[in-house]
Amino acid sequence: MDKQINNRMKVSFLADEKHFIPTIAQWYFEEWAHLTQGISQEDIEIKVAKVAESRAALPISFVLHDHDELLAVAELKFHEHPKFPDYKHWLGGVFVPADKRGRGYATTVLQQALKHAKTQQITSLYLQCEQHNIRLYLKYGFEVIHSLNDKGVDKAVMVKAL
Repeated sequence: MDKQINNRMKVSFLADEKHFIPTIAQWYFEEWAHLTQGISQEDIEIKVAKVAESRAALPISFVLHDHDELLAVAELKFHEHPKFPDYKHWLGGVFVPADKRGRGYATTVLQQALKHAKTQQITSLYLQCEQHNIRLYLKYGFEVIHSLNDKGVDKAVMVKAL
């Protein structure tokens, strides 16, 4: 895929940029996974590596990078939340480091993930996010369908018809 954004940045499959796996695992652990007792950063790295095995079928991960600098990541996966077993396809793991936010990196990686989901004939894409991220996803046509509290964090479950 390697979609060139400008003369420096591009979106690639994580399958083609596996050297980013440890960084993504660190980001995910520090942002979310540390809230789950008994999960280590190494456990997260194993999960990220599994998502880095495909360039077509889900689960799949996309990375936005400037040469060897990782800027953003997003995943398409199956059955993200056990409370919603009927919701099959999920957008998740969307992350931009705090010092890189506000530059459109999430937009760039999200657009590629959404485009890929359409090529896979996915008709509805779900996500869960913290309350402060709802506005980001509303811009892309997602709508809130549930509110929940997960490990003390208020979240929304959203959906977008593709």
